[in-house]
Amino acid sequence: MSQVRLRVSALCIKDGQVLLVEHKSFAPDDPKLPSSYWILPGGVVERGETLEAAVQREMMEETGLECRVGNLLFIKELLYPHPGVSAQGTLHHSVSLGFFCEVTGGRMITGKDPEYPDDKQVIITVSWIPLHDLDHYDLYPPFLADYIRTQPEEGFEKGVPEFFRSPE
Repeated sequence: MSQVRLRVSALCIKDGQVLLVEHKSFAPDDPKLPSSYWILPGGVVERGETLEAAVQREMMEETGLECRVGNLLFIKELLYPHPGVSAQGTLHHSVSLGFFCEVTGGRMITGKDPEYPDDKQVIITVSWIPLHDLDHYDLYPPFLADYIRTQPEEGFEKGVPEFFRSPE
């Protein structure tokens, strides 16, 4: 593995619901993982792109929605497979920055990842999920449901970024 991927994601909460994207599993051959999971809209930052522009582009690509990018909420480091596990191939290493965002326009759609052809798309659907139902969904990262529930809504605007690492 030659590089660490920098990713961004958008945490949008409105009327007691959170905006999530259902994805096919990034490791479909791993029996410990579900075949699909729900994540915040987001993706890899492109070279020369600001973090704010990357969040806005990923929101538009995946959901069809425009957003205002607010505070940095969390930093999530992922090493997969987890360090110390032998004979599992190339190590994926990414750092994700989660931002609080407000939807400001657009029309919600189930978007596409432009880096994949139509027959290899990983996005299944986009939905506003009620906060009280989050335990009924396979969320990634796993800390997400508890993180959202423990923050007062005004806390997202004024929060101090938290750090999470694998395997959380």
